[in-house]
Amino acid sequence: MEFVAYSNLEGDYLEFGVFEGAHFTAAFHFARLNKLDSMNFYAFDSFLGLPEVTGVDRNAPRQFSKGEYSCDAETFARNISRDGVEMNRVKLIPGWFSETLTDETKQSLKLQKAAVIWIDCDLYESTVPVLDFVVDYVQDGTVLIFDDWFCFNGNPVYGQQKAFKEWLERNPTISASEFHKYGWAGISFLLHRQTN
Repeated sequence: MEFVAYSNLEGDYLEFGVFEGAHFTAAFHFARLNKLDSMNFYAFDSFLGLPEVTGVDRNAPRQFSKGEYSCDAETFARNISRDGVEMNRVKLIPGWFSETLTDETKQSLKLQKAAVIWIDCDLYESTVPVLDFVVDYVQDGTVLIFDDWFCFNGNPVYGQQKAFKEWLERNPTISASEFHKYGWAGISFLLHRQTN
């Protein structure tokens, strides 16, 4: 959020995989601390936990479990409201990403640009539709955060690393600069969009 404020970057906060709301709440308070008062906050989640592990991640070194990180939408909303998030700036989009990240959803939201995108959905099969959904919102300087980058023993043939590599290949007008690593699993990038 400090980078967004310093860069005068317009746009909203999108989080994919919100669980009980801890990251979402922290993002809101850091935005407020940095006077990003026009930023809106979008929470995308199945609110049923992870889907069944299929595809490339099925044979990965450490599998996640179906239903893991489950928290219903009402509990999530209650948690973030209790912790001081202004609910008039929040939009919840419940459902499986493969079903909700559509053109119809785009038309129903007020989203124009993304300042920060937090992807915490663990799996390749979940990350692919997220990345495809956000293409239209990427601008020069958008902060993209992967919470599970070094899962699966950090092997780039699985999970978020594989999804991101393929996404950049499909979208040659978008490039990425590594920004920060955090914890043992997370990494962030600054995205850049070629304009000519």
